Amino acid sequence: MAGMPMPLVSITIGVLLVLQGLGFYFASNAQSLTAAIPAIPGALFILLGFISLWATPLRKHLMHVVMLLALLGAVMALVRGLPALNADPAPAAKVAELTAGGAMSDIAATAELTSMHWAKIWDQLMMAGLCLVLLGLGIGSFVQARRSSTMDAAAAQSD
Repeated sequence: MAGMPMPLVSITIGVLLVLQGLGFYFASNAQSLTAAIPAIPGALFILLGFISLWATPLRKHLMHVVMLLALLGAVMALVRGLPALNADPAPAAKVAELTAGGAMSDIAATAELTSMHWAKIWDQLMMAGLCLVLLGLGIGSFVQARRSSTMDAAAAQSD
């Protein structure tokens, strides 16, 4: 993605986040709306990317907003995802709740809770990773733009 204009990078990462959010939402049998959370910043990245393609004078400002959202998305996902790595995926109270009706064994309840637990962690860490990639590419683009404008100013002074 290096060398791609930042609005297109923003749109690409946004599409990936929307697909991720929808994928985890439907993988949870549409039971967990929180699984679709990555689709929210993804939709914003897509929207801001398209607006900045059409409104060229606002591109710099819009891409700064995208970077702020990417930073917030990464921090929020990491704050939720990293502590969950140490959490008990199948607490006894939840296992007892699932097995109370007799429709599910302890092993099946533990397996279901564990798989849901890890799916949530993957969802959060994937969102953090995509947001960090967008943030890194954006910072690199900003640095490159700054160097380019500095070189252009130096060349103009030497003429």
